[in-house]
Formats: sequence, C-alpha cells, structure tokens
Amino acid sequence: MSTFLTVVLAVTGIVLATRDPRRLLPGVLLTIASTSLLLSIVDLLVGTGAVLIPLPDQIRDITWALLLLLVPVLASIGLGCTLVANGIVMMRREGGSLANRLSLLAGVGVLGLLAVGVIAVRTDWVELAVGLVFLIGPVGYIGMGFVAYLCWSAVYSRLARRAPAPSAVIALGSGLRSDGSVPPLLAQRVRLGVTTLQRFPDAVLVLSGGQGDDEPRSEAAAMREFAASIGAPPERMLVESASRTTEQNLTLTRELLADRGITGPVLAVTSDYHAFRAATLLRTLGITGHAIGARTARYYLPSALLREYLALLRDHRLLNTIALATLMAPLLAAILLSFVRF
Repeated sequence: MSTFLTVVLAVTGIVLATRDPRRLLPGVLLTIASTSLLLSIVDLLVGTGAVLIPLPDQIRDITWALLLLLVPVLASIGLGCTLVANGIVMMRREGGSLANRLSLLAGVGVLGLLAVGVIAVRTDWVELAVGLVFLIGPVGYIGMGFVAYLCWSAVYSRLARRAPAPSAVIALGSGLRSDGSVPPLLAQRVRLGVTTLQRFPDAVLVLSGGQGDDEPRSEAAAMREFAASIGAPPERMLVESASRTTEQNLTLTRELLADRGITGPVLAVTSDYHAFRAATLLRTLGITGHAIGARTARYYLPSALLREYLALLRDHRLLNTIALATLMAPLLAAILLSFVRF
C-alpha cells in the first residue's frame, strides 16, 4: 500500500473517531493503516539489512517471502492452540453451552485450515489449494475485522472513561443464580455502577434487566437489592425490569428517564467485553452517551469477545452479508465451474 493511501486511511480514521468513536469503522481504517505501516517498516529493515550485508536479489526475495509466510503461520498455530486450551477451560468452569464453546470451535477452525493447507501442499492437490486461495478474502475480512474490533474496543474503553458527566448511570443486567442472587459477573457491573454514581452526585442509577425463563425474579430487582447493600442511596435508584436484550435495556431505560423528565447523556455500565457493543447500540438508537465495562475474569474473555464480535456482525448483517457474498463469489464460481465440467 502506498504511503499516501496509508496516511489517508489514518487521517480519515482519526477524524471519524473524533466525531464519534462508538463505531467500528475508525478502528478498521486505523488497523489497515497500522498494518501497512508495519509492513513498510519490515520492508525497510530488510532493505537496510541487505545494504549492510550484501545478498543476491534472489536470497533477499526468499527472505522476504519467508517472513510473510512464516510469521502468519506461526501466529495462527499459536492462536489456534491458545483458543483450544481456553475452550477446554471454559467448558470445565462454565459448562458446555455453545457460547462457552466458541473459543474451542474457533481454535479448531484455525488449526483445521492450517492442516488443510498442509495437505494441499504435501499432496499437490491443486483444486484444494485453489479453494484455500479463494478463502483468503472472506477469512481475511472476518479476521481483520476481529483484530480491528479488539484494538478499537480497547482504545474506546479509555475514551469512554473521559466522557462528560452523565444524567443517568445505567447498569445492564445479566443472568442470575438459580436462587435469584447476583453472580460475580453481574456484581462487578453493579459495583462499578455504584462507584460511578458516587462520582456524579446529580446522576441517578438505573438497574436494567428483566426476568429470564430460568430466573426466579427480575435481574433489576436483584441488582437493586445488591446495590443498596453496598451503599447506593435508594432515592437515587430507578428500576427497569421488562427488558430481555441489551437493545431493550437501553430503549426502555430511555423511556423511563423521559417519563421522569431526566435528560442529558447517559453512561451504560456493563462488562468490559460488552462495553463497545453497548456503545454501538447507543449510537444506533440515537442515545447520547457512552459505555464502560467492569473487569471480567481473563479465562472468560476469549469466548465472550468472540460472542460479542459475532453479535456486532449480526447487528450490521446487511453490510457484512454483501461483503462476504462478494468475497465468496470467486470460490462459488469455481465450484460451479467444476460441476459443469463433470
């Protein structure tokens, strides 16, 4: 990528982020620009090394090709093994639900693609190799998007902490224990909500969360009880107990605040892995405000981040469907052509 295009992408990303950081596009543009810059630096280092240690052009080209090949392969092997190990830990500690298997499935997928590539090379299976080449586009799209999501959500978490004083702090609910008590993950959210409320004396704390099919009472009721036990003033707490999704959390809370004449920006409080998506929903719903996250156990993060990324892709399903269909078109065309030949 040219230096000019890299600068254009970087400047555009910064401008968009300055206007509203609650979307992924600035992160995507800055990630592409950073990748281009990194490759330019590597190219410069290889070129400098060639000047200091004169090598034939062929050897230099081979060195550059090995760098481009080995680094992604080794990184993919490390990523795949890490995800598989994390998936096993998740299943042991949290159960075998599909959500808890995401990191395991992702790790198996990464290692499986590498294994198929090795098979294609070792057996000279041309059709399989061509299919893998055609998969570079869609896999790269999903992979680059995930990297951008990880990087930009980390940047956003710092930006959100500097948000102006809110009129309301919204603690978003999550599942309760079978006895209706608040589990550690939800307790962290409520604690951060109460701590944040203490920093803004003019704000109210909204406990938002409905009652799931397997819950003995609403999440909001349990959250209010827990918040009161750790020092939240009852007169500054409001309860929204009808929502079942994050979007409903925010929509119904907006209506609750409007009914009470409370206006101004809000600050949604959730878990760290969920904060960026909550912020994107605030933007989509036209609600002024930001989202911050309470810390989550490290072993829980990989599966949780994968789940949130998939939810983010779903939230923008039209754009992503068009992009993936376009990138998959060459592979589908090749498959159709192979059937026609037979």
